[in-house]
Amino acid sequence: MWCSLLGLIVSTIVISVNAQGCPGGWLHHGSSCYAFIDSEPDGWLEAMFFCSSVKAKLVEIETESENTFLKRHLQAIGTPHNSSYWIGLSDIIQEGTYVWQTTQQRPDFTDWGSDEPNDLHHNEDCIELYQVKNFHWNDVACSVKSKFICEITLDGDSGILGK
Repeated sequence: MWCSLLGLIVSTIVISVNAQGCPGGWLHHGSSCYAFIDSEPDGWLEAMFFCSSVKAKLVEIETESENTFLKRHLQAIGTPHNSSYWIGLSDIIQEGTYVWQTTQQRPDFTDWGSDEPNDLHHNEDCIELYQVKNFHWNDVACSVKSKFICEITLDGDSGILGK
């Protein structure tokens, strides 16, 4: 009986510690954890599916504080010139109407680069943090191979539809 009780106590402690922290290699800010995936650049849809496979979502930047945290991290790690990171915003469904992947809501906060979004060549539907523009938001073709940022919210809600 004592062994079972001890096992229950240890399990409860481990679960609560894990529920409050981020997985190994993920960074914490506010109520979220972030993974910067830069080893395998991919298209926007593939990046979205990768994040979903780890029970996360492409980052959905909701505040200036969150945006500043992400930009400062990318600057601190010395991101190479001309690099970019996908975020979970696009106008794939309706041209000119940018919505977050998981909620289909328009962003309350934006950080567009100068002259963005511009839908250059009428095929730029996905959004990246673009190093050349000091990591301001840039629209680009969804097929471009870019690095990406996955986000998990600490309240346990990944924001993934149908989950």
